[in-house]
Amino acid sequence: MTSGKVKVVIVGAGNISNTRHIPALKKINDAEITGVLSNKLERAKKTAEINNIPHYAKISSDYKELKKIRWLDDVEAVVIGAPPHLHYELVKVFLELGKNVLVEKPMMMNKKECDEMIALAKKMKKVFYVMHNFQYARQMLRLNEIIDSKRYGDVQSITETQFTNHDRRLPEWYNDLPMGLFYDEAAHFMYLLERHGGKLSVDNTYAVYDEDTTQSTPVTLTVNARAGKVPVTMLLNFRSPVCEWHYIVSFKKKIFIYDFFKDILIELPTDNEHLAGDILKNSIRYTWQYWTQFMLNGIRMITGNLLYGHDVVLRSFVSASQGAQVDSNLTADNGLRNVISINEIISKANQK
Repeated sequence: MTSGKVKVVIVGAGNISNTRHIPALKKINDAEITGVLSNKLERAKKTAEINNIPHYAKISSDYKELKKIRWLDDVEAVVIGAPPHLHYELVKVFLELGKNVLVEKPMMMNKKECDEMIALAKKMKKVFYVMHNFQYARQMLRLNEIIDSKRYGDVQSITETQFTNHDRRLPEWYNDLPMGLFYDEAAHFMYLLERHGGKLSVDNTYAVYDEDTTQSTPVTLTVNARAGKVPVTMLLNFRSPVCEWHYIVSFKKKIFIYDFFKDILIELPTDNEHLAGDILKNSIRYTWQYWTQFMLNGIRMITGNLLYGHDVVLRSFVSASQGAQVDSNLTADNGLRNVISINEIISKANQK
């Protein structure tokens, strides 16, 4: 394992880079952010100045021009927060430059791109990670341990619900992706299902679109699948007035409800015959757990410490760049499986 700080460059100066990648990297003693790259020079400059990062530059459409930026010579690792349809070319040029690479989810746009970049990373003997962060959020780590320990037996089913509010901060480019927001966000569900159940197999999907033909994102999407032997149902609504994502794991006598954006995990026992007493007891349990965790995470959010696992992933990436063991849950092989599953869901949905 090499000594000294790992010099890191940030690619992309949008929301994810500024609110997750950079704050998380600043907490890692072995990391030093030396530059910011963006296709918009003003964004790169602003991000660099706010965060006291010494270098910034604009990326042209010809990524090979990056080879002419001299301050990149000393950079050892690259964190890519650019749009998914740009990942292939960016990952390729940085691997060819001999850099370790961490790319945001989804890894690429198709299996062919993934296979090619995995082979290139192996050829160059470089670390190649994908940002599958929610599996390392505080309360998701707790759920991981519960599932792995089998203390409540085998998982009986997993249900995922996603409600998306279009008034929230959305990327400018999401409408350019197949099935829009679904393609950009679905990887979070996919890697959790792979980890908690096993390989995903899609039974059927159904998408409902509105009359606005400019929107590639459906109004609703329903998916029935299996993670290993575990039945999975995904219910997604992209025209909701609120933004809420939940990951619900059912055991025979227990249910766990994970709230993504608040990083809250609710544990409830069976309500038996669903009598009044059972309902009231579980209501009190739910309310107490929710507000206790909400208050703690509210403080973390205000102080910039609610990073949804980005800090864990980036710490592992920096360590792996120094020669430490690679985290098998974050490798490009996992990213490949997610891309395959996402594209299978899209291909089985009724398209516009």
